[in-house]
Amino acid sequence: MKTMKIIGYILAGVQLFASIAAIYLAMSTKLVPTKFGVLGTIALLLVFGVVVLLARMRKKGARIAAIIIALFMIVVLLIGCYFVSVANKAMDDVTGVTVEVDEVNVYVAKDDVISSINEAVANAYVFGTVTTDDTTHISETIDKINSDLGTTITTKEYDTIFDLIADFEAGNIQSIISSSGTILVLDSTEDYLDYSAKLKKIMETTYKEELAAEEEKEVDLDHFCVYFSGIDTFGSVTVRSRSDVNIIGVVNNKTKTVLLLSTPRDYYVPLSINGKKDKLTHTGIYGIDCSTKTLEDFYDTDISYYVRVNFSGFQSIIDKLGGIDVDSEYAFTSETQEGTYSYVQGMNHLNGEEALGFARARYAFTDGDRQRGRNQMLVIKATIEKLESSEMLKNYGAIMDDMDGSFQTDMKKEDIGYLVQSTLSGGNWKVLTCSVSGSDSTQVCFSLGQSAYVMEPYTNDVTYATNLIDKVLNGDEVTQDEINQYLETRTLDETSGTDTGSDPE
Repeated sequence: MKTMKIIGYILAGVQLFASIAAIYLAMSTKLVPTKFGVLGTIALLLVFGVVVLLARMRKKGARIAAIIIALFMIVVLLIGCYFVSVANKAMDDVTGVTVEVDEVNVYVAKDDVISSINEAVANAYVFGTVTTDDTTHISETIDKINSDLGTTITTKEYDTIFDLIADFEAGNIQSIISSSGTILVLDSTEDYLDYSAKLKKIMETTYKEELAAEEEKEVDLDHFCVYFSGIDTFGSVTVRSRSDVNIIGVVNNKTKTVLLLSTPRDYYVPLSINGKKDKLTHTGIYGIDCSTKTLEDFYDTDISYYVRVNFSGFQSIIDKLGGIDVDSEYAFTSETQEGTYSYVQGMNHLNGEEALGFARARYAFTDGDRQRGRNQMLVIKATIEKLESSEMLKNYGAIMDDMDGSFQTDMKKEDIGYLVQSTLSGGNWKVLTCSVSGSDSTQVCFSLGQSAYVMEPYTNDVTYATNLIDKVLNGDEVTQDEINQYLETRTLDETSGTDTGSDPE
C-alpha cells in the first residue's frame, strides 16, 4: 500500500510538470486568450489536487484511481505538448518572414548534349540575357561563372524575352541566363505556352534578399489591410514568381468584418518600381514588395502585411482536412495538366486535386479570369471554414507541417495571436467578397517588351472598390447584398470604356 502511495505521488509530480509545460507552450503560441489560459491552469491544478488527495487516502482503490488518472493526464498532456510544439514551430517558420528568393538559372535546349555550365563554357557558348530581368542578379550570376571557371563568357543582351528566344531558336545564342520568374511569364504567353518544357537547366543560383524595410510604424490591428498573393506553381513559396491570385483582405476587428477584394491577374496597372504598365500578375517576378506597393498605389490605401500562399501546396492541406465543400455558381469542366474535373452547380465536395482544378479554371467561363478570381475566393473561404472544424484537430500536426513551404507572411506571431484571441473572445467574422472587372484589350507589357492581352480596369469599379475599403475600415455597415446589387446592375458604357455602376456613398 505504501508503495502505491509513493507511485501516486511521483506520478502526480510528473503530471504537475507536464501541466506547467502544456500551459507554457499553449500561451507561447500567442493564440490563447489570457482568460482561457487562467481557466486551463485552474482546471489542471484541480485535477492535480484530486490525484494527490486520492494518493493520500488509505483505501487501495483510491490510490489505484490516483495512478490511473495521473497516467491518463500525463499521456494527454504530453500529446498536447507535442502538437502545440509543432504548431509553434510552424508559426515561427511562416510568420515574420522578411526574406525573398530570386532564382536565376542558366538554360540550354532540352535536346542539347551539354549538361553542365562547364561544358557550355568549354564549347564557347554565347549566353543571352534580357533587360527586363533583375539586371543586378543577372550580372552577379555572370560574375560567378567567370570567377568559378576562370574565364570571361560571351553574353548578348536583348530588350525583350521574345527577341532573346528568337535568336536562341535561330542558333545565334546557345544558352539563356534568366530568372525563373521571367521564364514562367514566357510560359503563359500564347505563342510560347509551357516553353520551359523545351529547356534544360544547367546551373541554378539563388539570391536571398531582405524585403524593403519601411520606417517602423504602429499597425492598428483592429483596422488594417493585408495582401494575399497566390502562386500557382510547384516549389518554394519564397521564390519570386507570378502572382496568380491577388486579393486584398480588409480587416475591421471591431465590427468583425473582412472584405476580400479580388483584382484580376491580367489587370493593366502601373508598376510601383518604374511607373511602366504591365499585368498585375507580372509584378510578382519583381518581388512581393512590388506587388504590394502597386496595389497600394492603385487603390490609394495602406497595406500593412502580405501573405503568400502556394496553391499547389494547398492541395495536400485540403486532403488532410478531408476535402472542402464549395458552392459553385456554375456547372463546368476544368482541364489541367493533372487531369479533367467536372463540377455541378451548387455544392461540391472537393479533394485537393479537384479544389486546385476548381481554382484554376479560366477558359470554361465566358467571364474568364473574372470568374476564376471569384472561384479562388470560394476555395479560400471553404478552406478557412474547414480549418475551424474537427478535421483540423484530428490532423493538426500534419497540416501545420504542410504550412511550412506553402505559406508565409510578414505578420508577427503576436499580431496573428491578437486576432485569434479576439475571435475566440468576440464571436464570428462576417466575410464579404467583391471583385473588380475590366474590358479586354491588347497593350504593351513592360516585362514582355511587346503587346499582350490585358484587362483595362473599369474606372467605376476601382472607385467603388476604393470606397468600399474605406467603408469597412471606418466601421460603416456593408452587406453582401449591397455589393452583389452593384455587381449585378453594373453595365459597361461602350463609348467611355468605363462601367456605370454607382459608388457606395
